[in-house]
Amino acid sequence: MDAADNAQIEIEREQERQLANLRQEDVQESLECIDCGADIPKERRKAVKTNLCIGCAELREVQRRQFRR
Repeated sequence: MDAADNAQIEIEREQERQLANLRQEDVQESLECIDCGADIPKERRKAVKTNLCIGCAELREVQRRQFRR
């Protein structure tokens, strides 16, 4: 893969994250991750309405993709 392929993959991932965030209407924002208890950085809380840290959000996305098939 070259830089353009990597950039395209990252763009698609970001679009998926944004769409998933829009679908999460009933999310109660939190300072701590509801799955592992880790602090959620201020920048993440500001950018995304979430109650999950990055690691747990990515894990849930992987699980959702696996079970969707």
